[in-house]
Amino acid sequence: MRASLLYVYTAAIPTDVGVEAVFPSSRSEEIFACGSDKTKKEKYCAWKLLEYALFHAFGKRIEEIAFAKSAQGKWTCDFCHFSLSHSENAVAVALSDSPIGIDIEQIKPVKNREKVAKKILTEKELEEYQRLSINETQANAFLLEIWTKKESVFKRGGIASFIPNLICAGETTQTKKVLLADKEYFLSVTGKEGLTMDLRENVPYLK
Repeated sequence: MRASLLYVYTAAIPTDVGVEAVFPSSRSEEIFACGSDKTKKEKYCAWKLLEYALFHAFGKRIEEIAFAKSAQGKWTCDFCHFSLSHSENAVAVALSDSPIGIDIEQIKPVKNREKVAKKILTEKELEEYQRLSINETQANAFLLEIWTKKESVFKRGGIASFIPNLICAGETTQTKKVLLADKEYFLSVTGKEGLTMDLRENVPYLK
């Protein structure tokens, strides 16, 4: 893998996708154990996108890689660092040579927005959010963007619990807007300083 490079892949989840077995079997068991059909499809598609990304970026078939799952529920492998995310009808995967975290969130009205803002924002961020609150669209977008950034930091660091003050020194968080199946999303990725993002959107991962 080239040093300081970050591969990111995004794709939509088809409405008619069928869930099938994946490698390794422990991941299949986790997917099929989901009580929600929606969550089952999201987890399945996130893993299929990982399978596509590993082959597209490195020519590695997923069966050639050893996977493990930590006590905290985080999946890892012996070949590279990766992170998965799904939201509504979208999935995202990041690959790198160092720990990373990724989060994707559809841009839409946030339920209980004021309650969420007080829970995840620092005092300084909350002041900025309140200045924007006169414009509901801007305030909502601000909250979602901050949320994706902090989720990506949280997932990169394996932090024990989500706290408002998550933006840490020594890390770089890159955020972009992506369009998938005519819906707009915030995409945030956190990794070591100096990472250059190679972003591939709407990839044909299920073909």
